[in-house]
Amino acid sequence: MTKVLLYITLLCFSGVNSFSQNVFANAGPQQTVCAGKSYTLGGSPTASSGTPPYQYSWFPSTYLNSTTISNPIASNVTSDIWYRLIVKDSNESKDTTYVFLKFDNITQYNAGIDSGYCFGQKPGIRIGANVNNTAPSSYHFNWSPSAGLNNAVSPNPIATPSITTNYTLTVSDATCPNYTTQVTVAAWMPPPINASADTTIDEGNTITLMGSGATIFWWNPDYNIKYRNTPNPDVWPTTTTTYYLSTEDQHGCVNYDDVTVTVIKGEKLFFYNTFTPNNDGDNDFFYIGNLSKYPDNSLKIYNRYGKLIYSATNYDNNWNGTYLGNEVPTGTYFYIFDDGKETKYNGTVTIIR
Repeated sequence: MTKVLLYITLLCFSGVNSFSQNVFANAGPQQTVCAGKSYTLGGSPTASSGTPPYQYSWFPSTYLNSTTISNPIASNVTSDIWYRLIVKDSNESKDTTYVFLKFDNITQYNAGIDSGYCFGQKPGIRIGANVNNTAPSSYHFNWSPSAGLNNAVSPNPIATPSITTNYTLTVSDATCPNYTTQVTVAAWMPPPINASADTTIDEGNTITLMGSGATIFWWNPDYNIKYRNTPNPDVWPTTTTTYYLSTEDQHGCVNYDDVTVTVIKGEKLFFYNTFTPNNDGDNDFFYIGNLSKYPDNSLKIYNRYGKLIYSATNYDNNWNGTYLGNEVPTGTYFYIFDDGKETKYNGTVTIIR
């Protein structure tokens, strides 16, 4: 018994311990990482206690230069990520721990896409990426130049430059380098528009207006006018009328102009010598201007062989180029028109199909 106690005493004084400690793993502290930078994982040391040598296993391998060393390097991180570290010592003792890399995605905040607005017609345009307004308060925004902006330190200011301007946005925080992007804001001017010069016509006549500028046209009033959504409508007012042209360009900018058609009162007849009776609603009938002033009129139409193919009293601009219900062919026809008062007119009219 005395020998056993003496042996145990000697072991204790000699520093020999028969109970080994478990290994301890240290994956290192949580880190906030920036785009394009490199960061070292693990502690100092990454493994302690237990019995060396140690085996290291990092999961996942994403962004890491090695998964089997104590302090691997994570490079070009583009998103938040958790890493799991398993350390095993020579006695098969294991320990597992985790570390989180928080990606500082400062590059998601930017100046946005190039744009523009109709100067003087719209209250400017909001610039900057939509995601800018979700940025935490730790991010700071600065726009340059400040001219034409309602707030040069806003994530999404309203831009109202009077000329096309390039704006630079600098985004900063306390962690990553500043991130700079640019956007161009165009100041679109109203489209140059011309409704044509004021003109004078005889009552019963038709005139084509010569509008120009932009890509979308609309004429008002809707009074004795055809093709009112084109640059060149036909009008035949019976009283002096001002036609207003509104136009819109490809940017949505608008402009306005007007033309006055002065009508000289009279009873002169105007015979339009060509029509295209194809039922498209455009020039489908033989038209005589100022016809309403001669309600007792009569009209006869002959073909080139002298055959009567149309006859009407109180003609009302409604012959559509038919004979006995059938279409007459393309060609030139002869008319005799009696105004019912004292004058007869004769001439030719051409049908085009």
